[in-house]
Amino acid sequence: RELRVPVVRWPGGCFASAYHWQDGVGAQRRPAYNKAWRVEEPNSFGTDEFVSWCREIGAEPYICTNAGTGTPEEMSDWVEYCNLPDQGAWAKQRRANGYADPHGVRFWSIGNENYGTWEMGAKTSAEWGRYVVESAKMMKRVDPSIQLLAAALPDLDWTLNLLRTAGDFLDMISIHGYYDGL
Repeated sequence: RELRVPVVRWPGGCFASAYHWQDGVGAQRRPAYNKAWRVEEPNSFGTDEFVSWCREIGAEPYICTNAGTGTPEEMSDWVEYCNLPDQGAWAKQRRANGYADPHGVRFWSIGNENYGTWEMGAKTSAEWGRYVVESAKMMKRVDPSIQLLAAALPDLDWTLNLLRTAGDFLDMISIHGYYDGL
């Protein structure tokens, strides 16, 4: 709280590309082996805990969806779980889990660095643009008020293709770049 971090993104990094959010909600959590980081994830800290923690420290939650082993439908179900009052099975599940009010998550990212071969579910530039379009359509149909981002990189060809293909469906892009000063 003392740092006054305005926005916190979760789940982070390559972990997101093999994370299935449904395993981390409710009383019966399912541990899963995360193939990206090669660790068992106990799922004791999931969506509800993340949003509650963000509210506790005064930060906006920013959820990064699984664009590696996940599907556009899984992403839109997560938006439903977090943001719809009581419509749909996932909103009802959130209520049954003890969260009667929607979490109201504004910021959502489609994937992490799915342009990289190190990611689960890496995609070509053309594949990524189409995948982002289909994911964005489903997510925005659940909650048109969300602010939707997609991962890009400081590569003109890649990013322009993303913007040409999916730009009308996005509010922002998230440029991922690593600079070591050399």
